[in-house]
Amino acid sequence: MEMQKEIKADKKKRSGWVRALEILLRTGHIGSTGVVFGGALFAIPFARLIPWHQMAIATGAGLVVLGICQSRHWPYQLRGVMAITHVGLFGLVRFFPEYRVQLLAAVLVLGAIGSHMPSGIRHWSLVHGRRID
Repeated sequence: MEMQKEIKADKKKRSGWVRALEILLRTGHIGSTGVVFGGALFAIPFARLIPWHQMAIATGAGLVVLGICQSRHWPYQLRGVMAITHVGLFGLVRFFPEYRVQLLAAVLVLGAIGSHMPSGIRHWSLVHGRRID
């Protein structure tokens, strides 16, 4: 019985380089989205924010890919649903620029909540009605 627990624990561990990549992407994502949000808040012309906007998209896409690689259930777990909603709200800024500050504030709050939820909630599957790892 103990041996099975050890095997299961070993399978769930991410390699060191995957963890390092996730930290690097998350750090870049937080920094770039902070610049985009600050630029929107202080009405900086979007043309000056384009590199930061592109970095936010690239790092966010990398985090999504890592999430999907970690679990095939990611898209319908709460962590995936929140990330998809996060991306959708971010995309709405292009269609409703007059609400960019409010939308980006919602993106910021949703991202922070999604990243800091307990794992039992983050891994909750909307399809299975229970935690799925």
